[in-house]
Amino acid sequence: MDQEVEYVARALYEAEDDALLWDAEPEFLKEEFRHYARIAIAMISQQESQGCKDEFSHAA
Repeated sequence: MDQEVEYVARALYEAEDDALLWDAEPEFLKEEFRHYARIAIAMISQQESQGCKDEFSHAA
């Protein structure tokens, strides 16, 4: 999970217009993007689980 968070954090960071080099950024900034990444991953997981529930309700 930590590697997944890191990948998503880097992707979010690199999507910024003024993004520089991830490795050169201070740790506090990286932690901010890791926080956003955890939120995004949780939201995707929630959507996926709700999607499964919706599929089951339509099948019934």
